[in-house]
Amino acid sequence: MSDSDAPPQIREATLPGVGKKYVMPLRAGGNVAIVVRPDGERQLFHFLEHEDRPCDVLKVDPDEAQQVANLLGGSMVEAPDLGELQVALGGLEIEWVPLPDGSDLVGMTLGSSQLRKRTGASVVAILRGDTAVPNPEVDTSFEAGDTLLIVGSEAQTDAARATIEAS
Repeated sequence: MSDSDAPPQIREATLPGVGKKYVMPLRAGGNVAIVVRPDGERQLFHFLEHEDRPCDVLKVDPDEAQQVANLLGGSMVEAPDLGELQVALGGLEIEWVPLPDGSDLVGMTLGSSQLRKRTGASVVAILRGDTAVPNPEVDTSFEAGDTLLIVGSEAQTDAARATIEAS
């Protein structure tokens, strides 16, 4: 079997609080990355050769993902078990918290919110529509409809959730 006949090698990585990421190079160039979230949602990213940003992004819920897998004739990759992931991370809690329209944080920057100082929890990513803002800078402003990925102990994430949802 020649290299061109061999199945593509898939790289797998666990993204704490996000899920599992699978990256497959394409023979035509570039690659496809699939992120499988603990809630079963799949995010597909198409990267052109030598590009750091995806040229296409597709989100599908678990039922849609199953149908796409059926159409492609492949088996489904299981979503990571959030319980196992949390055991592996010890006492670390990972929360996805939607930022409601009436939250006191809307319009504030991460730095001026002093969320970590006040609660002990860290904002490690912001989901804004179809865009993810990993490791947001202190001058990143919160917008209504953002989903904040927070990390900390149970008490810290509870305090952060209460602060985020406060209006």
